[in-house]
This record gives sequence, structure tokens and C-alpha cells, in this order.
Amino acid sequence: MNSLTRQLGRIALTGTRTAPCLTTPRPSLLNPSRLSIPSTSALSARCYATESSHLGNLSPAPGSAHKRKRIGRGIGSGRGGTSGRGHKGQGARSGNGKPALHFAGGQTPITRAYPKRGFKNPLNQQMTPLNLDRLQHWIDRGLIDPSQPITMKELFETRCVHGIRDGVKLLGDGAENFTTPNVQIEVSKASQSAIKAIERLGGSLVERYENRLTLRALINPDSFHRHNLDIPGKADPVSRRDLLYYSDSRQHRGYLGLQAAKKADEEVREEALKAVAEQEAGESKA
Repeated sequence: MNSLTRQLGRIALTGTRTAPCLTTPRPSLLNPSRLSIPSTSALSARCYATESSHLGNLSPAPGSAHKRKRIGRGIGSGRGGTSGRGHKGQGARSGNGKPALHFAGGQTPITRAYPKRGFKNPLNQQMTPLNLDRLQHWIDRGLIDPSQPITMKELFETRCVHGIRDGVKLLGDGAENFTTPNVQIEVSKASQSAIKAIERLGGSLVERYENRLTLRALINPDSFHRHNLDIPGKADPVSRRDLLYYSDSRQHRGYLGLQAAKKADEEVREEALKAVAEQEAGESKA
């Protein structure tokens, strides 16, 4: 009887303690306006030191330091047994590291599966070909004026050539049909047959070096005007191969060789005139 009374008393005490929690909600939940929200000034942290700094109170910034990952310290640690490597396989072997990017698991890699032959010459120049018979056809149609110097600009604007990338090379196909005399042509390169056909009729041909920038300035100067940029001047070759090519005025009609020959002729003429003047001065004194 006494034990039953004590049990009933415990139940009654438990009920009285938990009843208010089950039946009566908290006042703060009934009225959200009564919730205490901390102000932004209380949340903002102070950005200056509150005390002098020394080795005893220095610590890393919150979140910048992490504990070292300890593996192989038993199953209870969460990283025991296989130490996060899993069971068997390539990634579970010791000393394996990370395979190379081209490794394909043992099969023939793609770098060896497809054959590779030859090479790509980085010094290759893609010249746009132009034959003499096509040039004569454009002159006969009145699209090109032979009395004016013919440059790559006129050839491109009249659509005699298309897609100029590194320059224009004049070829001798149809040289027997070329009948325009005293024509002046300036292109990047020309064949020997084309040079002979033009000079046979009293014309002249100059091979002029152009890089990508100066070629664009020659063909399409409006692309510089639209961006308020100055049109670049003429460029000279820098590679040994181009220097030797454009310095040859006998075989290739290079502009560097022609300029050097013209300068040499002027110097010889000046020296001759100077010698004649000295001779006349000596005769007048005598």
C-alpha cells in the first residue's frame, strides 16, 4: 500500500511539472514582436586591438587553421583500416601516387594509337597566287588601271585576289597572253617567268616585304580609322631568310637590294660630279 501511494505521488508530481509545458506555450512564441533580436551594433565585431599583442595571445584567424587529417589510428577514429583508400585497386596501392595524364589504365594511349607523320613548318608563309593571264583579264575589263602602280591593295579591292594572308605571289602562267607594256607592279614575291614577262614589255616589278600588321594597314586602312589608331609604317624583315631574299635585286627584285643599288648609284654619281667640279676648278685656276 505504501509503495503504491509513493508511485501515485510521483506520477502526480511529474504531471504537474510537465503540464504547463504541454498546455501553455511560451509567451515569446505567441507574440513574435516580443522576441529579443540583437542589434547590428552588438553583432559587429571590433576591428581594432583591445590589448597589446605578444607571443602569448597570438592565434590564427577563425577558420584558417584546420587539424591535420590523421589516418590509420584505429577503426574508432573513422579513418582506420584502409585509411580512406578503399579496398584494392590502383588507388589503394602504396607508392603509386597519381598516374600521368596520358595513362589509360594499361591500354594503348591515344597519343600512340594514332600515327603522326611529318611536321608543321612554323616559318611557312601562305602566299596568295596570282597568274599573269588573270591580271591581264582584269586589265582588259577595266577593273585595274595599268597606268598607275598596281599594289596588293588594288588587287584586293578589285577582287582579283581573295583572302590575302601573308602576301601575294605573282606567277608566270599565261605569260604569253600578258600584253600590257610599262606596268609597275609591287607584290610580296614573284616567279622568274613572271619577272621576265613583265620586264620584256618595259615594265618593272618590286618584291616588297609585308607582315600581318602592315598588310592589314595596306589592304584595309579603315580598320585603324574606326578605332582612332595611327596607320603603322612599313616594316622590314627580321629573319635571315627574308633578309637574304629581299636583299637580292638581281634574281628576286627585292626592294632592299633595289634601294641599296639606287643608293650606290647616287653615291657614284655624286662622286663623279664632285670630280668633274674639282677638275673644272683646277682648269679655271690654271
